[in-house]
Amino acid sequence: MQSHTYKDLTFTELFRRSGGWVAGDGGYSIPIGDNKTLWTFGDSYIDSYDSATKTVPCLFQARNSAMIMDIDNPAIQYTLENSKSDPTLFNFGTDRKYWFWPSSGFMSDDTIYVFLSRLKSTGEPGMWGFTGVDSNYVGTICTSDLSTISYNVLSSKNGINFGISTIAKGRFTLIYGIKSNGFGNDLFLARFPTDNIYSSWQYFDGEGWTSELSKIRKIHSEFTSSFYICKFRNRYLLITTEFSVGCDQGRNIFIATSNRPGGPFTDQHSVWQVDDTLNGHFPFFYIANAHTEFENREKELLITYCINGYGDCVETCRNNRLNPDVYRPKAIRVPYSVIFNTD
Repeated sequence: MQSHTYKDLTFTELFRRSGGWVAGDGGYSIPIGDNKTLWTFGDSYIDSYDSATKTVPCLFQARNSAMIMDIDNPAIQYTLENSKSDPTLFNFGTDRKYWFWPSSGFMSDDTIYVFLSRLKSTGEPGMWGFTGVDSNYVGTICTSDLSTISYNVLSSKNGINFGISTIAKGRFTLIYGIKSNGFGNDLFLARFPTDNIYSSWQYFDGEGWTSELSKIRKIHSEFTSSFYICKFRNRYLLITTEFSVGCDQGRNIFIATSNRPGGPFTDQHSVWQVDDTLNGHFPFFYIANAHTEFENREKELLITYCINGYGDCVETCRNNRLNPDVYRPKAIRVPYSVIFNTD
């Protein structure tokens, strides 16, 4: 049994695909029954891998995508497809100035619910030419027909982007959301009956639950945009990343713990320093998510994180082609002793 966090090379290799979904960011997993899980991704490369050069075009083809993976045998996997003419899976409307980035979700009866953040292009050049839209969308997929997606918009949540994490708790589903405070993000908690997401929600006010959104209170604040919360060994884990907006800027993935879903989250400590390098430089990285359904025999937690190239440090796009390894999730295993800092 390992006493330190290590790169899970076997699981990382599962993302090195040559067909269907080839590369992308995001990497949220949603158990959907029948020993399977649904992975959701943001900007993605679909069916664009050239086996001769082992490259993809520099520009991705899809704004989002999803993949089904077997839990016991993760090598069994397939991409959910929309159409060859438009590989983006979650689409609503015809205005391509708007798009979805999917995040977490849950399953109730035979229906998968995927939370979708709606983005809008600002027209500005570069990778930051977009802004969020104050609307919380849900994509629903019936397990008997994975090719059909329905869309619903939730009531306004005062700018809180709910859906970054969900946790089943009794007859309720806990749902976490974030909102920018100008210097980072605040974390919030709500809940809804698992069998009716469209019923009235309840919001955590710091002490208990209220039906009034105006009384919701933040449960954590941090100078990062990467938050993920899961339940592991009867404790609640808050996983965040060091702020990174480019190459060689931040490497740490942190975990803090709590006995309660609403915190406080304490004993924050680094459980991993990103070790991916290219020409001696570290990448731009973000989105560290846990996947408790893939806990191994050693009871180590699986966490993935995303890298998005090496910014100005290393030119990765040459002759309009790119090595997809610079835009694929990486997997690590974090032992119990590291999570709870018991060494």
